[in-house]
Amino acid sequence: MYQRYMKTALVVALAVAMVGCGTKSIKPTERKPAKLTSIQAPVSVLNQVASVRLDTGKSTLGRSRAKAKDVIDLQVAPVANGFIAASRGGVVSAVINGATAWQLNVGDAITSAVGIDAAGSAAVVGTRSGKIIAIDAQTGTQRWAADLSASSLAPALVMSDRVIVTTNGGAAIGLDIATGNSIWQYHTQAPNTSVRGMAKPLQIDARTVLVGASDGRIHAIDSITGAPQWVRRVGLASGVGEISKLRDVDAAPTVAGSHLYAASYSGQLAGFDMSTGRTLFISELASADALTVLGSAVIGSSIDGEVVAFDRLTGDQLWQNDELKYRGLTNPVTIGQHIAVGDQQGVIHVLNASGQIISRVSTKGELTSLNVVNNRLYAQSTDGIVSIYQF
Repeated sequence: MYQRYMKTALVVALAVAMVGCGTKSIKPTERKPAKLTSIQAPVSVLNQVASVRLDTGKSTLGRSRAKAKDVIDLQVAPVANGFIAASRGGVVSAVINGATAWQLNVGDAITSAVGIDAAGSAAVVGTRSGKIIAIDAQTGTQRWAADLSASSLAPALVMSDRVIVTTNGGAAIGLDIATGNSIWQYHTQAPNTSVRGMAKPLQIDARTVLVGASDGRIHAIDSITGAPQWVRRVGLASGVGEISKLRDVDAAPTVAGSHLYAASYSGQLAGFDMSTGRTLFISELASADALTVLGSAVIGSSIDGEVVAFDRLTGDQLWQNDELKYRGLTNPVTIGQHIAVGDQQGVIHVLNASGQIISRVSTKGELTSLNVVNNRLYAQSTDGIVSIYQF
C-alpha cells in the first residue's frame, strides 16, 4: 500500500538528512518480515471458491506504468453472482458466474478501486490523472468522466443521488450521480506531509457521510449539501518534525450500533458514542487500516504488524499477536467467529477470538485490503489475482 512505501521513503530520507559533517552515516533500522511458524493442529476456516486473474491491459499504459505503486486499496466490489474489479493497469472487469461479462479500459492507471451503489447499477473508479469515471455495472458502458483537481486514492462512496470521492489534496467532493457534475466540495486542513489524502467515505444514515482525513479528524458531512455536521479528533501530532506530525486517519471509521471507532497513524485508537457525542476511550494503536469488530472487541492491525484487540466499551487491551511483525498487514476482517488479515507476501492469516493464529491460506502477490460480503472473503493482489473464500 502507498503508506508503506511512503513510510520507507521517509525513514531513508531522515537517515540521509542526519548525515552531517561526520564521516559515518546513520543507517535506518532494518525491519525484516517475521518468518511464519508452523501451526499446530490447524483449523480449516476458509474454503476457496474462485481464483480469477484480471486482464491488466496492453494499451497506452505500458508494462512499467501498469506496475506503478500508486494503488491504495485494491478492493473487489461484489455484485449478484460475481464481482467487479479494477486492475492496476486501467482495465475494469465484471466477472459473472465465473466468466468475464464485460471489460473497459479507462486508458490510465487506476488509483482508486471500484466503488459501487447498493443496487449494483453504477461502478466508479478514479485514475492517476484525477479523473472519476462512472460505468454502467450491467453493460460496462462508460456513463461519464469528471476531472478533479487531484487524484482519488480510495474507493468512492456511490449513493442513490451522489458519488462522494476523497482526494489526495484533502478534499471530499460530492458529484451528481447522473452527470458527474460537482455539487459541493468540502476541504480539510491537509498538512504539508501526510501518509495519504483521505480515507474511503462511509455512509452512516440517509444524509450523513463520514470521512477520515490527514488532519487526524473524522468529518461528518451532509451528503446532499456538503455542509459539515460535526468533527471528532482522533490523531495527535507527537513532535515538531515532519514525520512526528503524521496523524492521518487513513481508513474508513468502523461503526457498531451507536459506537464509532477509528485509529490514526500517530497512535491513537478512539471510540465514540454517537448517540451522546461523548468519547468512550482513547487507547494506543498506530494504524493505517480499517478496524473490525468481533463480539465485545474492536480489533486493528498496527503499522508494525501487530494484531491487537481492545474492549469496545473501555478501550482496555484484551490481547496482542506479534507473530506477523513487519509483514505489511492489511485491515483485519471478521469471518464468522474468527478474524482474517492479509500481508504483503500474499498470505491470509486466520486468528481465533483469543488472537491465536489457527490457519492460513496463500494467494499470489501483495495484498492491500480484504473485504467480506455475505459469508465470503474477497482478496485482490497487486498481481491482479482475485481470490474468493467461503467461510
